[in-house]
Amino acid sequence: MNWIAKLKLLMVLPVRVSSFYAPLSTKRLTSTTHITLDDNRFCSHPSRHLRHVQLSSTETETYPNGQNESYGLYVHIPFCRRRCNYCDFAIVPIGKESSSNTGFAKINQQYTDALLTELSMIAASTSSKILLRSIYFGGGTPSLAPLSTLEKIMHAIYKSDSSPFLLDEDAEVTIEMDPGTFDLDKLKAVKEMGFNRISLGVQSLDDTILQTLGRVHRSSDVYSSIDMIRQVYGEEGSNYSIDLISGVPGLTLAAWTETLYKATRLHPRPLHISLYDLQVEAGTAFGKWYDGGDTRDDAETSPAVSIQIKTSNHPALPSTEECAWQYKYASGYLRNKGYEHYEISSYAYNGQSSTVSHRSKHNQIYWEMSGQWYSIGLGSTSSLNCVRYARPRALSDYISWTRKLTKSSKPPWLLSTEQTIDKESERKLLDIVMTRLRTSDGLDLDQIAGQTQFKEAHVDSILRGFQLAIDLDLGTINTSGDHKYGLMRLKDPNGFLFSNNIISNIFMELDLESD
Repeated sequence: MNWIAKLKLLMVLPVRVSSFYAPLSTKRLTSTTHITLDDNRFCSHPSRHLRHVQLSSTETETYPNGQNESYGLYVHIPFCRRRCNYCDFAIVPIGKESSSNTGFAKINQQYTDALLTELSMIAASTSSKILLRSIYFGGGTPSLAPLSTLEKIMHAIYKSDSSPFLLDEDAEVTIEMDPGTFDLDKLKAVKEMGFNRISLGVQSLDDTILQTLGRVHRSSDVYSSIDMIRQVYGEEGSNYSIDLISGVPGLTLAAWTETLYKATRLHPRPLHISLYDLQVEAGTAFGKWYDGGDTRDDAETSPAVSIQIKTSNHPALPSTEECAWQYKYASGYLRNKGYEHYEISSYAYNGQSSTVSHRSKHNQIYWEMSGQWYSIGLGSTSSLNCVRYARPRALSDYISWTRKLTKSSKPPWLLSTEQTIDKESERKLLDIVMTRLRTSDGLDLDQIAGQTQFKEAHVDSILRGFQLAIDLDLGTINTSGDHKYGLMRLKDPNGFLFSNNIISNIFMELDLESD
């Protein structure tokens, strides 16, 4: 059996896809190259998305200049009751009784002041108000923040004369909320502030899995939270999203199918589902339990790791094949239930209507070729006018950094580093390829060719790299209509599963590095 036939046989079993910013292979691939299952680990946790781009603190990247009227704003609220077993995000654990904790009150005040400082610097850097398509409060657990804190931030964003922003009339304003961290009165206040979308940190509807993940809430809290959303926003106005995590230790195939069944029967129905494959990160509790790596049980290739995981006191990680099956099953099941699989880890409910979409507007900005977003808060990353800028991840460093901002004549996230135009173009092209091929909309090569900083040779290289997807029936190129070069798409789910291989192959043809 030749390699293409073997790979097609493997694709009967799904494979893990990899986290968005996981290192990509630097090996040029052909239809005879051996591609392993673990080459394609995917789906990092995000509702977190690009705000967790792994740049070092206050590091910048520059991209070619370009105008864009679609802006988003991300606000990071880092407070959590505790650090979950899988979490490596920039958070501040505050314990359960934060409301009566004087230490938390001081931290909250310092952090709020820091966010307001960032907003004032944004206002000072522009002569006119900036139109926002979306605001996203993420974390952390924003629902743990006092209402007074949320109100101050929202007021500073767009409700005062000195605010730097204006809201588009159809703006999406999202807040992440964890089950068990709010009551009916708090949710009513959140709605009054202008939040029209809730991202609910469900993660699982199985209490055993929730305990394994180190989550504080249980499934009963999820159902109570959704009922409160219904009471406050109404049957038709309950625009909420849920997060689910696959590949969790102890998660069986039967338990996963039950989770998806329950998720699609929630009332009211979640209009968006973000589905993430667990990434075992060094420095987390899972990282310590499973040797700091993310190697799945695969006895044929990793017997030592397999034995270690199975003989520990903790539940075994699902095998690579099981994780991949969970992904493929979810894709098929959710699409059958009326959800559009519009990005590797994102599903939007369309139901019977082809004219109504519940894609996350904030997510869309991240994946757009010319999307730009402001970002404030601990460890968050903005992308503006060719500059991608990451803030410090440690609380004390972030507070100190914001105090120094007032001494700066111009915000650092608006300062371009000195790089050649060629290097800027290379980085932009990498971003475009990587983000667009994660989406069902795909990569429009005619748009690439139409940008002055790119050359026809770039398009030819992308086509050569994508040929692997064509050979293995993982992707398509549509050249109908006005397309001269074509619209490239990876197939769902198999193309998404092997996306890192395809993207790596394109990078090698472009002769660019993915650092």
